[in-house]
Amino acid sequence: MKKLIILLFVAIAPFVGKAQIDFGSFLEAGTADAEKLLEGYLEPAFLGFGYGINSGWYNTAKPHKLLGFDITPTVTFAFVPSSAELFTIDDSEFTNIEVIGTIDENGNIGAPINQTPTLFGPNLPNSELPFLRYTSDNGTPGDTSDDTQVDISAPTGLGIKETIPFNAVPSGMVQVGIGLMKNTELKLRIIPKQEATNDAGETEFEFEMLGVGIMHDLKQWVPGFKQLPIDVSGFIGWNRITTTIALEPSLDQFATFETSSFNLQGLISKKLAVLTLFAGAGVGTTRTTFDLLGEYETEAGTFVDPISFDFTSTGPRINLGFRLKLLILTLHADYAIQKYSTLTTGVGISIR
Repeated sequence: MKKLIILLFVAIAPFVGKAQIDFGSFLEAGTADAEKLLEGYLEPAFLGFGYGINSGWYNTAKPHKLLGFDITPTVTFAFVPSSAELFTIDDSEFTNIEVIGTIDENGNIGAPINQTPTLFGPNLPNSELPFLRYTSDNGTPGDTSDDTQVDISAPTGLGIKETIPFNAVPSGMVQVGIGLMKNTELKLRIIPKQEATNDAGETEFEFEMLGVGIMHDLKQWVPGFKQLPIDVSGFIGWNRITTTIALEPSLDQFATFETSSFNLQGLISKKLAVLTLFAGAGVGTTRTTFDLLGEYETEAGTFVDPISFDFTSTGPRINLGFRLKLLILTLHADYAIQKYSTLTTGVGISIR
């Protein structure tokens, strides 16, 4: 199978928007081993994207007044921790995969190494990557005479740090905030299904997003708190992005990604003329599912809808930020401390 170009996410930087993944090579080892290998390789991409879309919900703890509104595009970078740049391939966890060591340009096998880059790891030459031996049982169990063996290099990473000084998963968002009664603000992230087709009229890409958040002023319910020179609110938000990518439209081969996130935080902010300082503390959850759909033919056999797995992460979230408001124009940035820390910047139009 030729290398398939997958648009992993609606990425900001072109060099992280696409990754070449040879699914045929992964599937040579069978679906169970392919799933485990792909999970280790793709984990930082999925988790980073999930943390990214769970950011940028607010830039103040003060809800809009009734029918006030804002339109705010944001860009977020979720920083990949160094511990997620490599993953371990443990022979004991696989049925048909064996690590046989590095192979130099002369074909000599070196000492076995069991760590290899993730998608957001370093971009290493083949001579520095472990070679993997895939063995497929094509006959009677226990009879290895007709088994198929395929030796391939483990996948390498994008090597982002070789270009820029940080390693991050990018994401983007456009959000609308609307003031409701009782010092409550509704936040919406909605993109109806978008499709792209090729010259033959076949769908190559589908994307849709739905997100809803509520920010509510808490000071109004506590006697004496109204006099405090700060704003205090509670926030809850949920977001989901679904993407379908045609790998080979004519063969009905598709990859689907669905990322959802949940954010529950207490917020506080202080306005100083045109400057607002804000902070939040709470918990965030992100979950991404990946499915490889269709029929795939390899030397090891034919596989139908062979891959399905998910990543889930839940943990504390603390963020600090600032906003500048010049008439109706807002500029803001914040940094969130969590498993994959995020930096979010945005510009918007806000009318209270």
